Amino acid sequence: MFAQVVTFEEQPAEVDEGIRHVNEEVLPVLRDAAGLTGFWLVDREAGKRISLMVWESEEASAAAWDALHARFAELGDPPRPTPSSVERYDVYGSV
Repeated sequence: MFAQVVTFEEQPAEVDEGIRHVNEEVLPVLRDAAGLTGFWLVDREAGKRISLMVWESEEASAAAWDALHARFAELGDPPRPTPSSVERYDVYGSV
């Protein structure tokens, strides 16, 4: 099991567009992804969003990312938020 933490640091005026992108383009694809528990967090005043995804396996993660990239290809290439960081952690405990 591992976690991916994707951070976006934006101008406060850009936060709503990032949230729209997640709600309309990302979550519909990932909502039924096998082996995923995810949370999307925002601090509007700081202009910071965090995507926290905990995956049961590499295979589950790869399948979901493939589906997400296929969806982006269907939608064309509009500007999308660029993460300021992408980090991976091994999960060693949970409750």
